[in-house]
Amino acid sequence: MSRTATVRRATATGACGAFLAASVLAAVPGGPVLQAVVSYDGSSVAVPGVRVLASLRTLHVDVVRGDAASLRRLATAPGVRSVAPDDAVQLTGRDDSGDNDHSAVLASQGLGGQAGKSGAGAGVRIAVVDTGVSDTAALDRASGRLVDAADASKVGDGKPVETGGTYTDGYGHGTFMAGIVAGGPVPGTDGKALGVAPGATVLVVRVANKDGSTSLSRVLGGLDWVASHSDQVDVVNLSLSHVRPHDAYGPDPLTDAVEQVRAAGVTVVVAAGNKRGTVGDPGFDPRVLTVGAADLDKGKVASFSGSDNVLGVAKPEVVASGVDVLGVLPAGSVIAKDGGTKHLPHGLFRGSGTSQATAIASGLAALFLAGNPGATPSQVKASLRCAAKNLKGNRDGAGLVRATTTVCAGPDGQSLAGSGDATGEGGFDASAWAASSWAASSWAASAWAASAWAASAWAEQGWGDES
Repeated sequence: MSRTATVRRATATGACGAFLAASVLAAVPGGPVLQAVVSYDGSSVAVPGVRVLASLRTLHVDVVRGDAASLRRLATAPGVRSVAPDDAVQLTGRDDSGDNDHSAVLASQGLGGQAGKSGAGAGVRIAVVDTGVSDTAALDRASGRLVDAADASKVGDGKPVETGGTYTDGYGHGTFMAGIVAGGPVPGTDGKALGVAPGATVLVVRVANKDGSTSLSRVLGGLDWVASHSDQVDVVNLSLSHVRPHDAYGPDPLTDAVEQVRAAGVTVVVAAGNKRGTVGDPGFDPRVLTVGAADLDKGKVASFSGSDNVLGVAKPEVVASGVDVLGVLPAGSVIAKDGGTKHLPHGLFRGSGTSQATAIASGLAALFLAGNPGATPSQVKASLRCAAKNLKGNRDGAGLVRATTTVCAGPDGQSLAGSGDATGEGGFDASAWAASSWAASSWAASAWAASAWAASAWAEQGWGDES
């Protein structure tokens, strides 16, 4: 078999890093100017010394700039849920260059049911919140199944979420994920679809710059669009992970955002992250469907796949194929041009990571919703868990995902078989979750020290670094 090419881990540096690096050096009366994300219970709160750059009204979030003292005052103001640094968010592909003995696999391999079949998932709309999506042989705008929705890649610069444009992908990650979710047949796949749900529609929500860099504010901007257009979105795919911002698992701006999206009726599918022994943000939120990576060649969870017990909830809920998954990249994209990326004769590549696994699970969610259009996010999550198959080890949650249209739970996630909660959330310790919040009262002054915003924190990381 021809050696397949590798899509290496996409490490996203902070999109507003240049501003912060410069501003740390420029002292102002209240100290260095910092950029932050503020979550509110209701309306925005004005504090002297804090300037609002952008407002995400559906999520009740502002992107602001101010000195450390002013931000601390804002954090203690009534109605403020949290104030968080507007730092970098990572995409969750990884370097799999050491796994060349593996066979490349199609996303639909082993899933059964309608996975990968022509027209599967028709009528279901999946928002891919990522680096944008470019036209490829697998999925293009002319088909009507790739629709430009929103661009939040400039929110961190103080600009609003844009609509009405064409949101292509200069980096490559989002295009790869979209192909796994809903790509059709391409040369080199023997007439089989590249994606799991080749009848579904992908909504492009771009949250990153051309170099793949993104930040908390940009991701929240994309989720704000999803929340405000929830009647047009069935599933949201988040193949990304933020570093856990607190010593313990608890609510923060990202988990607040995904819970609001879920409450609006959208199934949220999130990567577990590629750091063994922990789960990234917002994948650790108990109510989303968190996905780890499986190594189908070895029949077990991939060595890099993130996992943990989050206050009584086993994360991830499920795992999906995440090693050497076939996909396509835009010609000229950063990943395609990288010296470590090898090209296949038919323009195919392979990628590993919880990013790929998440895209597969999003495709399966689309297949389930195509058969059960009125299903709630709890029913989608529960039913995919019910259909999963146990793997070796104990880091797979309910197991390896499989295609299903069988509903195993009621709208609230309670098992139809009478065996209690089917979502895996039954043991969740809500009190401990709330106690670990990044609430205003938990912020120490040291959290806003200038050293926490040093330029080195925004340095470009190498392709081979773990996320």
